[in-house]
Amino acid sequence: MKVTLLLAAASLAASFAANAATVTAKVVADDYFSVFVGSENGTGLTLVGGSNGALWYQQGSAFTFNVGAGDYIYVAAWDSASYGAPHMWIGEFDIGGTKLVSNTTDWLSKYDASIKDPSLSNVQALIQSGSWGGIGVSASDGSSPWGDLSPAFGARQIWHDSFGADSASFQGYALFKTAQSVVPNGAGGGGGP
Repeated sequence: MKVTLLLAAASLAASFAANAATVTAKVVADDYFSVFVGSENGTGLTLVGGSNGALWYQQGSAFTFNVGAGDYIYVAAWDSASYGAPHMWIGEFDIGGTKLVSNTTDWLSKYDASIKDPSLSNVQALIQSGSWGGIGVSASDGSSPWGDLSPAFGARQIWHDSFGADSASFQGYALFKTAQSVVPNGAGGGGGP
């Protein structure tokens, strides 16, 4: 009986590992960002990293987190009221050896027009409201005024509508999510979009 329980526990642990992946991320946002992981409808949402008050030119250090089967990556980005436009974010996510970068095809977006530095519950509420849109504007890494940023390798600077002060999220924040789960349900670890 004891051996059976040990085998069942080992089998359960192996099953969990096969449906999970470790992500190493490098993100830069003008001005600030937070990264979350959770389901498509925002349940189980967890804050896994962020700029922690550092401005864009001090960001880009790698940080790691885990994702499970069915999880999406969410990036919330916003401008400081003190600095204003322009704004963007750029990122690179290594998901078990598969690269996912900020671009116009692998991400969806929406925004809040009044909240800066959103809490986890603010982000959950935005996830659950309305539909997602595409990426409205992008620029290659190295573009003015930011220059070359840490997460290069094909990543693009993106925003949901405009890099300028005419953005609908100028007084709030923009939220981006992966177009599909980063580890599909029932798939082996290391899967990606």
